[in-house]
Amino acid sequence: MAARITVHSVLDKISKDHLECPICTNRFINPTMLDCLHSFCFTCLRVLHQKDPNSSILLCPLCRKKTTLEDNKVDSLPKDFKLNALVDEFTVQEQLMEGHGSEVKCQACERDHTAVSRCIDCEHFICQDCQQSHQNMAVLKSHQIYSLAQLQSGVVTYRSKIREYIPKCGKHSDQTLNIYCNTCQKLECTTCTILDHANQRHDFTGIPEALDKCKKEIAELVAKAEKCKADIKTAMEQASESRQKLEYSYAETNMKISEKAAKERARITEEERQLKQEAESVYKDRVQTFETAEATNTKEVTQVEHKLDEVNQFMTQASSHEILDFKLKLINNLKELTKKQGEIASDRLSFLEFKEGERSVGRLVLKDEQQAAYRPRGRMRRMPAQEPPRTFVIDHMQSRNQRLNNRQRTDIGYHN
Repeated sequence: MAARITVHSVLDKISKDHLECPICTNRFINPTMLDCLHSFCFTCLRVLHQKDPNSSILLCPLCRKKTTLEDNKVDSLPKDFKLNALVDEFTVQEQLMEGHGSEVKCQACERDHTAVSRCIDCEHFICQDCQQSHQNMAVLKSHQIYSLAQLQSGVVTYRSKIREYIPKCGKHSDQTLNIYCNTCQKLECTTCTILDHANQRHDFTGIPEALDKCKKEIAELVAKAEKCKADIKTAMEQASESRQKLEYSYAETNMKISEKAAKERARITEEERQLKQEAESVYKDRVQTFETAEATNTKEVTQVEHKLDEVNQFMTQASSHEILDFKLKLINNLKELTKKQGEIASDRLSFLEFKEGERSVGRLVLKDEQQAAYRPRGRMRRMPAQEPPRTFVIDHMQSRNQRLNNRQRTDIGYHN
């Protein structure tokens, strides 16, 4: 059973790959060939031509190559006898394989007897009685008959009679095409060579001679085609080697890009760290300046409020004599209050920007860095600049000089 399943699966694959029409996807029926050597069912080609019946051109559904129809008829296309014979042989082989599991019936009589042999000439499976009739009748006695056992075992290989078919002339159906016209390069019958070709002095040869010449021409072209195939394979191998080189170069290039990018990221990360560190230092210094001014102003406001509360309380609670008696002191205290001025940090300290660099991340831009940090507004007095410790000034100037030197090398620094 396993062996039969394996054989059937092989037969099915052969049928699908080689014996099915690409148009209808069924087994070929009367296969007909186009100029591109692709074959299809005759009916399928006729249906295809009916889509544009006025056209004398038929496009191959597989390769789209054009085939010109004589007289605009599909009937003018040649039959693919080799493929038709292969379909016939394959079909018989399938019937023989099925005979292992189910009996093959006689195709020559209506008695539904089991077939025991096949007549090659009749192309029928025949039963024992029909086989005996073949042997008894003179007209059938010359037929070739093989038993099913011979065909199934492979001792005798079934060969379709279609392979021996000699085509008939389209104009003279009683004559075979037995002469080849070298001028027209086509098969002709004897009558056609006399009526249609003789007056034109065409060159004729017999079938064997024309076949030998054709085989030689085909062999030469096959040799050239083989050389072209070899050249193409060589080109493919060269292209494959080049492709491998490209793959290697591509991998190397990507690796180098990644290495360079990693270095650049490290450098940029370091520049980013330095810039953020410097920006943070500037930010903290200026925040401290703003907080100092705010603390000073808060202290002054508190003192003024306390002194005003004291004066108001005294004016409310003291007697007339006391008010007049303390007049000078009250006026002196209030005059001192009118001399007080608020302190405000310069708005220039709020300026802090970043400028991108062409070869580096960029640099910080500070405005009026060397000017005084405070300025008066209105009647407010300028607060004396709070001088930092001497050591801080020295360290700050050294750090600034170092940054200026670095800016010349890395485009990182301050813009005054």
